[in-house]
Amino acid sequence: MPEASECQIRFDNNPCGVYFPGQSLAGYVELRVLEAFKVKGVSLQIKGFAEVKWSESSGTGKSRRTVHYHGRQDYINTVTYLQGSPEGNPFDIAPGTHTYRFGCLLPANLPTSFEGQHGHIRYTVRVVLHRPWKVDPTYKVGFTVLRHVNLNESALSLAVPCKLELQKVFCCGPCASDPLHISAQIPIAGYVPGQTIAVRIEASNRSKKRVNEFSTKLVKNVCYISQTPYSRVKLEPEIVAEVRCQGVGAGEQATREQFLAIPALPSTSNQCQVLTLGYEVEVEGKIPGPNINPRIRIPITLGTVPLAAHAIPTMGGRNEQLQAYPVPEVPVVSPTNDRPEPSAPPVPYDQLKPAAMPVDQLPPPTYEEAVGSTPANILEEGEENTGSNNFTPQYMVYRFTE
Repeated sequence: MPEASECQIRFDNNPCGVYFPGQSLAGYVELRVLEAFKVKGVSLQIKGFAEVKWSESSGTGKSRRTVHYHGRQDYINTVTYLQGSPEGNPFDIAPGTHTYRFGCLLPANLPTSFEGQHGHIRYTVRVVLHRPWKVDPTYKVGFTVLRHVNLNESALSLAVPCKLELQKVFCCGPCASDPLHISAQIPIAGYVPGQTIAVRIEASNRSKKRVNEFSTKLVKNVCYISQTPYSRVKLEPEIVAEVRCQGVGAGEQATREQFLAIPALPSTSNQCQVLTLGYEVEVEGKIPGPNINPRIRIPITLGTVPLAAHAIPTMGGRNEQLQAYPVPEVPVVSPTNDRPEPSAPPVPYDQLKPAAMPVDQLPPPTYEEAVGSTPANILEEGEENTGSNNFTPQYMVYRFTE
């Protein structure tokens, strides 16, 4: 960017830059020029794509071989000249403030924005000053696309309790111990960020090994899928929430109840051909010594619209099944101009009263950066750095209070 100019890209009535597929993206470019300089044109590009990259090495010495994996899927790529043209003659941009409006109807099939270690699903608006015989300065901003995942569309499979169990013996053959039996249960399989997952752990330990503690985790599984040189899948699990509780001694039985608060996270996604997201609740028994810890993994779905009839998972008594109190359906709220004020931490759903939240008191979702996220550099190869080009997607979080 020439030293005598400054460029800003703004979105209309949407300072957070959060959009849903099928919405109209609109805004304006404000170019401030102090001293005239020559350009062939001023272009604006709206771009959306998914890309994954990673490398794997094998062998040693002269036999060492490295394979570079890559995959890409394009969704949007529109270029409009706000002033001038690529074939036109150079002209001077006069000093002063130049304002250009732009708009674009986003396709209805866009996947949710995501930034990961080995890839991303990214949407940007880029302004380029095409200068003759010089490097073309670039100004770029990112925006978030949130694909709605309405859990009510899969209520038959998501609005039911999920229970898994395992049995583990130590040693084998005539030395085999009596079994350790562990089960884990959750009341429903569909959630939105801001909810709390109630997890019941039941253990019957007839072995001589002590379980020191139980660890309950919410795990995000990012799946990167290459297209070249051939198809390969790289799965990267990440713990995004974890709670721990007392274990169970040898020859004892125990029931534990744990609550996992779901932070800001992207929804479950499998629309992209090169990058997918999934979630599971993992219960692990920590056993001392050289033993493999028993683990139970329960798949769940994260969405943007909560289950209307089962939005408040709760715990019953020791001999009762997990339950879910009904609440009114939560209306879908689009991003607004006013960013909500920070609210109190979410109340565990077992403490909420079913009749305490009529429709007109249900909170609209806020938009927050994903837990553990770091800003990503959205500049691509060949683009000149013209200021801050870091971007972090924002996701819907429901802040329920009493």
